[in-house]
Amino acid sequence: MWGISFRIRSPFGHFRNPYTTTLKQTYPFPPKPTIIGMVGAMLGWDEKTVIEETGNFKIAIPFWKNRGKIIEFTFIFSAGKIKGKSRTQKKFRPERFELLLYPEFEIIVLNHAKEVIEEIAQRIKEKDFSFPLFMGKNEFLITDIYIIKKLFETEICKINAPTGIVFKEGNEIPEFSSLSDKPRPAEVFIGVPKSLKLVGKKREQKEVCTALVPKETIKLKESLDGIKINGCEYTII
Repeated sequence: MWGISFRIRSPFGHFRNPYTTTLKQTYPFPPKPTIIGMVGAMLGWDEKTVIEETGNFKIAIPFWKNRGKIIEFTFIFSAGKIKGKSRTQKKFRPERFELLLYPEFEIIVLNHAKEVIEEIAQRIKEKDFSFPLFMGKNEFLITDIYIIKKLFETEICKINAPTGIVFKEGNEIPEFSSLSDKPRPAEVFIGVPKSLKLVGKKREQKEVCTALVPKETIKLKESLDGIKINGCEYTII
């Protein structure tokens, strides 16, 4: 596959975890549909094209960091409800959001079509995007984006000592151990969106995956699909 690696930054970010109800919590990383949505914004794709093209891409997240999280009230515009033959007045309603502070990610995007990756690279280089790029929620513009590794060719292989975000198909948590004598626990997320589908005008989850967010390189009991770049291993989804 052909690939490119780029880094994104923003003062705030929010990647909605759909399984939380008391407040709108965020993943500490962008799920695959969000990343392909960024690609679609770069290239001018509509929502249907983004969803159809998601399966043609593989993604990896070698690097992630933020300066913590805060919980804030964000006011959401609400179209009024219909009562009888009239609609009640439109108003704002408060929603509690968990926000990432100064999130930063390195993202690898892979595709079999060389021309697609070349166009992504050109758009990033020239900062020429068809639509604005957001750090998840539409209020949070990506303020900095630049290429880390230019167009490269790689092969998918089995890996067992990954760094960065560790992805696995389905809802099964991969068995792993630490390579450190003072292991630091990894965050685990089950049912992370992998692809979406359109049902009428509504987006719904089609496929999911499991994500581990370790603070160090880990050792997997069973190998997963991934790539090797400059001696480092990264899982892909």
